Amino acid sequence: MKPPRALWVPFILGRPLGQPNDPAFQRRVLRGALDLLECPVSAVPILADHPEEADGGVEMEGLACPVNYAPIEHDGSLANRLADEITSLSVWYDLGFERSGRTVFGGAGMTITEIAGAIVAAIDGDLPGPTTELSVGNTLRLAGEDLKAWVTEAANAQPGEMSAYALKAWFWTQTVAGEALLAAYEASKTSDNKSWRNQAPILIPAELR
Repeated sequence: MKPPRALWVPFILGRPLGQPNDPAFQRRVLRGALDLLECPVSAVPILADHPEEADGGVEMEGLACPVNYAPIEHDGSLANRLADEITSLSVWYDLGFERSGRTVFGGAGMTITEIAGAIVAAIDGDLPGPTTELSVGNTLRLAGEDLKAWVTEAANAQPGEMSAYALKAWFWTQTVAGEALLAAYEASKTSDNKSWRNQAPILIPAELR
């Protein structure tokens, strides 16, 4: 941002004026910031250190965010864990789409929830019926590609940057979506449906097959 004048304060994140309920201390912090306005233009930009530490320990009781982000209790099944992951990433996917105005998600013509259900069902051998345009294998392959796209686009919308290599490694080693696709691929090997057996390997990197 490069402001012309800034006061650096050594307080915990979220408390730019120090401890709450200490108006005298907070007034000194504000005065320290306002005093920088007296610095001549020739001296800027300037970053000054506030000389005082905030008294008292870090007491968060009653000051934490009131929203409860505790995970929903369930049986720990793959279906429920995948649903949890989608819920946690949905705000990031929406933000990424809002920023860029584009997405590669949508080839399967299903919602992300429907896609998750289709992949989990395929693991259990419950395959969707073929359509007039697509075989069972192609339907599930597109669903799998959409799942990968949705999760990675959500990840890309989060703060920080990951290389393509790091993003790929993260997806296949740390996400429930990656776990689900690997399980679906393993299940496809013994499937009676030839199109699914042929298409499932396309979803998985060669080194993981």
